[in-house]
Amino acid sequence: MMLVLLAGLLAVAGCGKEAPRTPVMQGVKVDLPKLQEAFATASPELQNAVSEVSMGVRYGEYPRAFAALDKIAKATDLTEPQKKITAEVTEQIKQLASKAPTAPPR
Repeated sequence: MMLVLLAGLLAVAGCGKEAPRTPVMQGVKVDLPKLQEAFATASPELQNAVSEVSMGVRYGEYPRAFAALDKIAKATDLTEPQKKITAEVTEQIKQLASKAPTAPPR
């Protein structure tokens, strides 16, 4: 009986949903999950821009990420939390870009 109870408790404890982790790249915390969460119900155009930010960061294509962030920042219907997280992520990516190694000349 105790084993059944213990198994049930373990099963229920494992069902909790964890919050997405904020990635740390080159010592810089980039809060992409919070950005994605803030724009989860935004227009498809803004959601695509958020995806572009994520892809730009993932592949070290910072100009791509900055272009998408600029597109987001220029949207006229942003809420205050959306404006705030957009500015925060922009600063985080600036820090990340400044630490990125430069490509050797060809």
